[in-house]
Amino acid sequence: MQAREAIFNKLASFASVVIMALPVGIACFIFGFLMKDNPCAFCWQERTAMILVALTALYIVRYGLKPKYVGALVWLGIYGAWMASVHTSINLGSDIGQGFSVKIMGAHTYTWALLVFVVVLVVVAALMMFLGNRFPGKPQQTPGNPALVKVVASVFLFVISGNIVQAFTQTGPPPFVGQDSPGRVSFNPKFMSWELDHWPTYGPDARGAYAISDPNFDQVADTTPMFDGAELAVASKQTLPAAITGRITGIDYEPVHQQYAIVTSDMWVYILDKSLSRVLAQANIDGMYMLHISPLVGVAFTSSDELVVLGDNKAFAKLVLQADQTWEVNYRRFNESTDGIGESERGQFATVRAKLSYASAFGYDKDAEQLVSITAVNERGDNLVASRYALEDMTLSAEAPLNLGGLQGRWMDNLPMVTGLAIEGAHSFVLSGSGSEVLVMNTQTGVVEQGFRIATPTNPQGLVKVGNELMTVGHDNGVSTLYRYAL
Repeated sequence: MQAREAIFNKLASFASVVIMALPVGIACFIFGFLMKDNPCAFCWQERTAMILVALTALYIVRYGLKPKYVGALVWLGIYGAWMASVHTSINLGSDIGQGFSVKIMGAHTYTWALLVFVVVLVVVAALMMFLGNRFPGKPQQTPGNPALVKVVASVFLFVISGNIVQAFTQTGPPPFVGQDSPGRVSFNPKFMSWELDHWPTYGPDARGAYAISDPNFDQVADTTPMFDGAELAVASKQTLPAAITGRITGIDYEPVHQQYAIVTSDMWVYILDKSLSRVLAQANIDGMYMLHISPLVGVAFTSSDELVVLGDNKAFAKLVLQADQTWEVNYRRFNESTDGIGESERGQFATVRAKLSYASAFGYDKDAEQLVSITAVNERGDNLVASRYALEDMTLSAEAPLNLGGLQGRWMDNLPMVTGLAIEGAHSFVLSGSGSEVLVMNTQTGVVEQGFRIATPTNPQGLVKVGNELMTVGHDNGVSTLYRYAL
């Protein structure tokens, strides 16, 4: 056991020197003082954890292997790996070569920090297996190799001294905690930046600063219409089949077979005949397994037998209407379904301007062969964004904030909840469910050119244009009612 302990001490000494001299030492003296690279708040967390790992290894060399030191290494490895994971994840979606700070072998420095902490955990696990079933006995009063301990301790003190200088001058003493995007290292007080902006904040949402509330389509707060004028009267009303459960959130029409598609907030997709009185096929999408799709907000036919449904998290499913589709074939995709409807693909739309917003409306631009989504109003968004995705590869093609021209100031103070979208050639019809208003938008430019109020039930959702009629749906006391308006 003493031989094993001696080997372990040498390995711990070697690990301490390696961590201090390579990631910590190089980061401080070469990247910092020579290349002027300044650590951000995350970098300091990772560097501090590495220093404590090296210090713990020194304690093991001096005082022997103890459970509390192993526990400290595991804790520091997990903490460091977590901080490095958060740091790295900020830029995982960046384009090739993009990110922050210096690159080593094509990877930015914070990526290597994650590797360091993973190696620490792996090494600790391997050494514990090497020790067998028990820890060594009481260590000697003096270390077995005092010269080695002195060398390791000297390297540790030298490197940590450089880090103290860098931390104090570039970040500041407590309570200053670092910067998100620091400038170059400078010892000129005019260029030093001591900041208090990044103390952690806590809330019930695991996404922290990126958190927004889930959209609530059952309770939509009223907003003031953008355009004045008389309301467009209801031409006719129709009660939809009782088989439809949940709140209808999207509707579309397919002219070849003259059938409608309807989606609901409880993940049902219904295919109805041209009279909207009979359900031809239906499926309940399993949004919890495979790729997660949250409550459906829209549906769009892309051909006579294909359609796409969208969840508010911008995850989608492509559906097909074919005789050979059964529930058994679609077991992994549907909770239940009738024959004649199936799923062919599931994916997620990646956005830029709309990245931190949920979607609330969805449509298909047949002329451009692009699917279109519009964001839901939320507490962090300062405008609504229309995003376009090429049907060919389901990839983002264009994005633009909605523009109301002369009414833009009023619009920004009164953002509505958009709950429906119908695209027909040069014009798109956008339903403001919260304002009981239809905005007419130029499909190409995204500029809202006019609008008209509609006499609707409370909280209308879904919008489709068939001929010279606009249709939307209300949901009261569990009954879904279709409202028609003649243009």
